[in-house]
Amino acid sequence: MKKALIFNFGRINNSTLLQKEVQKADIILCADGGGNYAYELGIIPHFLIGDFDSIEPKVLDYYIDKGVNVIRYPKEKDYTDTELCINIAIEEGCKEICILGGVGGRIDHTLANLYLLHYIYEHNAMGYIVTDDFYIYMCKDSIKIEGEIGDIVSIIPIYKSAKALYSKGLMYRLENTTIDFGRSLGISNVMIDRQCEVKVGEGEVLIFKKI
Repeated sequence: MKKALIFNFGRINNSTLLQKEVQKADIILCADGGGNYAYELGIIPHFLIGDFDSIEPKVLDYYIDKGVNVIRYPKEKDYTDTELCINIAIEEGCKEICILGGVGGRIDHTLANLYLLHYIYEHNAMGYIVTDDFYIYMCKDSIKIEGEIGDIVSIIPIYKSAKALYSKGLMYRLENTTIDFGRSLGISNVMIDRQCEVKVGEGEVLIFKKI
């Protein structure tokens, strides 16, 4: 399965985690200022995308010299730089898309990036966000998540209640459970195996697995 890795403006301090995601990627894309971070790491992406109001001029020039596929958009546009990267990844046939960082700082961008996981799913791909603290997934059918015994897993419905929830490998079992939108019932479950599974009968949930 072809995988894309998107460097957002957020940063990852966990070098082991970062290297793992880089090594698994078939295509690396930088969303504007994410290019600064990739440059610091010595990574040459396949695509550099955005209006380039955040990337340092020397970094932009360096990547142009290296033959990176640079796609420039006007500042007045209908999409964030991250969404533009997602669109390119989908066009390139990627079925797995990892957004590096993407949360923290501006809460409006954080919320938009979380909802982009829904957008990715609607385009027949699996997306997730990686931070120093969490793996973040969106699920509207079923998902299996690898981890360690004792890892914290939170399940939060988005935009409407999630119904007919089932789980395997979690301490607090979900069995035809409903989590109402706006309620905190799904916070801080615990993995009791090295893999857990969550199934959703109706609705969508964000799943946060603590690292």
